[in-house]
Amino acid sequence: MQLREWGSPLPLCYIYDMRKLLLVFVAILFVVVDAEAQRYYVERTVSAVEVDLSVGLATAANKMPAYGRSRQGVDAGVEVRYNFAAQPVDIGLNVSLCSMYRGTTIHNTLYSYKFISENLLVTSDYNFFQGRAVSPFVGLGVGVAWSDINADGTKHGTHFAVMPRVGVELSHHVRISVAYKIFDKANNHLAISLGYAFGGGRR
Repeated sequence: MQLREWGSPLPLCYIYDMRKLLLVFVAILFVVVDAEAQRYYVERTVSAVEVDLSVGLATAANKMPAYGRSRQGVDAGVEVRYNFAAQPVDIGLNVSLCSMYRGTTIHNTLYSYKFISENLLVTSDYNFFQGRAVSPFVGLGVGVAWSDINADGTKHGTHFAVMPRVGVELSHHVRISVAYKIFDKANNHLAISLGYAFGGGRR
């Protein structure tokens, strides 16, 4: 057998053999990764459809001298979501109701104004760490909102609404979320909600 001198270039046959080994290694790697991905998707038990019931606290997000300081209210909602089996994304329809008060003092007399609003929003979330007991998510909702009292003093207004939100899902069902609903200065509110998702499961 002839020994190769140190520092001399590798023969072309050796380079060709190394390339073949590298291609085989890459092919095996792809097979292993694909098998793991298929096993992951099979093991996921997330349902296609889930229903989320939530209730929480709401507070006005804008200061308005005409209506005075805000007081905490209640925000409750129902959301139906469709879960994409192969992606950590869902899309849903959210219906919610908010009732909160703004108070102001005029001539030493306290007056309270009740602000009631309804929202109908198309929502979508991106879920992190899917399949784990703690799964954070970020989402956005867009749609329409109706309010009994508007910022300009009129009543029964219809508005375009946007709702960014963040939250965390615990044990695949319990959801804690913070949402900022934007549609009218007098009715914009921040809602901190606790919900429970019926259906769903591991993401």
